[in-house]
Amino acid sequence: MHMRSCIVAALLALSPMAALAQGGPSFDCAKASNASERAICKAPELAKADRELAGLYAALVARLTGPAKESLEKSQVRWIVGRNRACQPNEDVDVIERCLTMRYADRIADLKASGAGPYPFVEEQAIEKTGLVGKVKYSLDLRYPRFAGKTADFSALNRSYADAAEKAARETTPGADAGVEREEQWQAVQGYALHRPGPDAITVALTFWAYTGGAHGYGSLTCALVDLRTGKTVPPAGVFAEGSPWLKEVTAIVGADLKKQFVENPGFEDALEPRKLTKTVNSAERFCWQADRLQVYFNQYEVGPYSAGPYSVDIPYSRLKPLLRTGGPVGR
Repeated sequence: MHMRSCIVAALLALSPMAALAQGGPSFDCAKASNASERAICKAPELAKADRELAGLYAALVARLTGPAKESLEKSQVRWIVGRNRACQPNEDVDVIERCLTMRYADRIADLKASGAGPYPFVEEQAIEKTGLVGKVKYSLDLRYPRFAGKTADFSALNRSYADAAEKAARETTPGADAGVEREEQWQAVQGYALHRPGPDAITVALTFWAYTGGAHGYGSLTCALVDLRTGKTVPPAGVFAEGSPWLKEVTAIVGADLKKQFVENPGFEDALEPRKLTKTVNSAERFCWQADRLQVYFNQYEVGPYSAGPYSVDIPYSRLKPLLRTGGPVGR
């Protein structure tokens, strides 16, 4: 009964009426019951994100029926439970807000993508773990997607995401031989956002960050385009028309944009050398296909120093339209 009560309460909190709360979040702050809700009530930007999320959820759940509606309702409850579990244990208000900001951004992207075509049945999975090994206190919060739709066989794809998350968990869990001489706090966080570049495709943008000792943490963003008709990931060559000079064109656009960015945020000048840049660009994981544009993403160190951070180049589909494959996963 307790779990059922939690589900009912969570869904009521995201009803269309609740989403109309003026100025604050979608719920009554006088009844905020945990650290996450209290943090949302105190931060206007988080309250705004909560209202947006509630509106998107209410609109989508009203459109769905049967298994799709049931899946969405269950996924939203899991998201709320996961949000509270991951963010509220932190005592530092700034840490809580960063955690919530990331969670809300990802979930809002998911709901937008899920409503832009047939419901994709993507369920959130997670590896959550905390512990103490010697002088190292560690925490893992690794979220990854599971495709549960019946339009194709997604078993290999799902296994790849689960295996990658399990590998990340192993690599960021301190071993007995860590050899740390002073107290340290290790952390690994992984999340994902969904984008909808076409009715039959979903882009999974996977973000990862970890600190396992040393001078600083490390992170990455990697993207994969999933064709919901086949259950497989699609490389750039499967998006562009066969024989089209897509790599040459994309590399030229990226090079010109990065050159402008380097004026304000210097990167590695040799990274712009045409042959080297072509090789760098030609990686499926950096092609983040979104609803209205292609974002080509470069993680730290790839085209600039760590201090420069990541770089990205946005290319509207209007510039790529002549190159895109007819009937391909990305809408024209």
